[in-house]
Amino acid sequence: MKNFKLFLAIACIFLGTLVFLKPQPVIAAEKVSFSLPVLGKFALKVEDLAIFANEGKITPQLAYYARFIDKETLQNFRQVLQTNFGVDPVTVYRLTNMSMGEDFLTRLGNLVYTHPEQNGMYAIRSALILSAAEPEGLNVINFLRHFPTKEIQLNTNLIFALFEEAESFFKYKDATVEAIALQAEAEIKSQPITNLEQLPDLRQSGQYQVNQRAISFPIRDIRQTPGGFAGTYELEADVYTPQKLEGAAPLVVIAHGLGSERSDFTYLARHLASHGYIVAVLEHSGSSGKYKEAYLDGEVGVDVSPLEFYSRPRDITHLLDSLEQHPDFQKSINWSQVAAIGHSFGGTTTLLAAGAPINLNRINSFCQQDSFTLNVSVILQCRADDLPPGSYNLQDSRIKAVVALSPVTSSIFGPESLSKVEVPVLMLGGTMDFIAPFIEEQAHPFLWLTTPNKYLATIVKGSHFSTINEANIAGINDFLRGFNADLSRDYLKALSLGFLNTHIKNNSQSQPYLTAAYAKNISDDKLPLHLIQSLTPEQLELAYGDTPPKAPIPQPIVKNTLQPRRNTLEEISATGKLKVALRTDAAPFGYIDNNGDWMGYCLDFADKLGDRLTKQLNKNIEVITVPSSLANRFELVQQSKVNLECGPNSIVDNPQKIVFSDPFFSSGTRFLVNESNSNVRPDSKLEDIKLGVLAQTTTESFLKQKYPDAQIIVIKGENGRTEGIKAVNNGTLDAMVSDTVLLTGEIDRQRLNSQNYQTIPEKPLTCDYYGLILPQNDPQWRTIVNNSIRDRATRLVFDRWLGNYYDRAIADLDYCQNRQK
Repeated sequence: MKNFKLFLAIACIFLGTLVFLKPQPVIAAEKVSFSLPVLGKFALKVEDLAIFANEGKITPQLAYYARFIDKETLQNFRQVLQTNFGVDPVTVYRLTNMSMGEDFLTRLGNLVYTHPEQNGMYAIRSALILSAAEPEGLNVINFLRHFPTKEIQLNTNLIFALFEEAESFFKYKDATVEAIALQAEAEIKSQPITNLEQLPDLRQSGQYQVNQRAISFPIRDIRQTPGGFAGTYELEADVYTPQKLEGAAPLVVIAHGLGSERSDFTYLARHLASHGYIVAVLEHSGSSGKYKEAYLDGEVGVDVSPLEFYSRPRDITHLLDSLEQHPDFQKSINWSQVAAIGHSFGGTTTLLAAGAPINLNRINSFCQQDSFTLNVSVILQCRADDLPPGSYNLQDSRIKAVVALSPVTSSIFGPESLSKVEVPVLMLGGTMDFIAPFIEEQAHPFLWLTTPNKYLATIVKGSHFSTINEANIAGINDFLRGFNADLSRDYLKALSLGFLNTHIKNNSQSQPYLTAAYAKNISDDKLPLHLIQSLTPEQLELAYGDTPPKAPIPQPIVKNTLQPRRNTLEEISATGKLKVALRTDAAPFGYIDNNGDWMGYCLDFADKLGDRLTKQLNKNIEVITVPSSLANRFELVQQSKVNLECGPNSIVDNPQKIVFSDPFFSSGTRFLVNESNSNVRPDSKLEDIKLGVLAQTTTESFLKQKYPDAQIIVIKGENGRTEGIKAVNNGTLDAMVSDTVLLTGEIDRQRLNSQNYQTIPEKPLTCDYYGLILPQNDPQWRTIVNNSIRDRATRLVFDRWLGNYYDRAIADLDYCQNRQK
């Protein structure tokens, strides 16, 4: 509870230092004031705090508050006031202007007002930056002195509600740890007795010498990188291999956390390799230490791209694909024995790869709120709220087991997603983790797992960084990094190796290492360790003695109202036909050329999907093509007239009885104008400007809402885009509005002189992500189609038809995903 008292003292004095002051020529907070019900207003001068910080003297005014705080906590508070947080103003500026930083400050600004009920975000940011520029650096006193108003109000109702929540939550955490300890003792009594002293010590190195090798592979996929958003990138990894190993070895992939290095787990990689595993440690280029430095240096403009939640598990898949093709590894790896280990964001990554889909419903529900929270990991999780609509199942079936170290899970997954993980899972957390709090991000999520082989390892007093290589956390504050991390690393060596030996090598003799008794045997009183295989909400409630402040099993976000599942693959196998609907008016996706022949990406994609199914079903599958349009594209799939519709379909949340595939292309809405038309300015009201748009499109709805004063000409029919472009050319329309790729694709199809047209503005007005239309309630079919979108043969089709439009699409996607809001 000492940490909570310190938090309470800082909040009551530091935050409670901010109230009713009027602007002056030299703006600075001179005092802090707050109001309490019935008791009225209270105030404390900043100078009183400065005297206490510098000299240790308690002024009469400060003494009024200090009498409520014990001497040890008061001394700790003085140390906080004296602490220079050691960050330069440029870094503070970058961190507080990034999306996650703004989200955190906005939530904090709901507690600290600059004027009655006015969010204090900008004032907090300004004070942080200016105080960091002082010779003494960023500290509490400088922060207060640079606060840009002389009157600051606190939302005392929210603050005290937060105090009450925090106090009860700390008590609940202690009760949860007690419940886990009791469960561990119960499991010890119920498990077979094993002479643990005779077991080999898995904390010690194995028999093999280890080689380390850096590798890289060129990858064609969208990716945030330290050099910016890209359509191709180099996937880098360090591979650790045991020397003189006979036969194929199991493979372990390790994923680092946000802003971390792949060297964070060098010790673990070497340890596992010494015991006969090939270990590949990935570099996630959009969220690595190199990327963090590039962002802080201003070389890239986004902190964490929302697509990182998609790209990270795809990195694992790309790595496995590349190793399977590599002559040095394809035969040396046992491809039926692949596991993944990840820390923090890396733990989330491995769970995504293991079959937990991104839960957009839960993310959207939580992230709509802007209340302050002590769980800072939700700031990262809420970045996924900006992902394109859709269903994100990024499972790689080659992953057979997962070790998730301090993962963030509460909003990105929830019970709905974690219950879908079927492989064995070892989840590890530290009870003093202030980045990904143990209760919300590991203990409760452990309850949500339904896989029969699940384990929760609890390091009492362990921190978020306890398992990271010592050299890599040297610059982290002691309070955050924790203590006795050498013990945590030894625990991880033993438990992860025992877990992998049991569930990857299928060595039943290793099962004793995954027992509560073994964890107790290697546990040290300086840093106690518990390992359990079962826990229930009732046990937590009993230990707490009341209803927990956070429900162990949260309420479901949506009810499952889906119809009975379909089996499209069986239908195709029975009929020998793959029925695909294609557009005839959407170059380069699907169109009729001047010779009357069907052409485009979708036609070739359908052929490649037919080839894939022919191999998979071991029978010839005939591809049947059916024309589709804007008017009937959903209906064709709903009524089972086709197995899928391929075209530039914007992925949206919709009531139609269909689902979309994963995005396969992106584009943005722009105006097509001729070179002589300079009166069209998308940043104006466009009064009396004639805008052409296709009927029954998302663009039509956008225009009617965005430009109500314009003359919106709705064009119907399959040749609508062709007619619209002709109307722009002859001046009948001022602009034709559509997706950029479709406008330029139609110009290319008609072989018009592109120099006679331009698309404006430079940045897209809306962002669209294209997916194939698929029947609802058939996840197997959706997985087959998604895999076909990504496979090598289809990539060649993509390059042929969409390669010329790819650079523009990547630029638009970069803007759409990473723009500051």
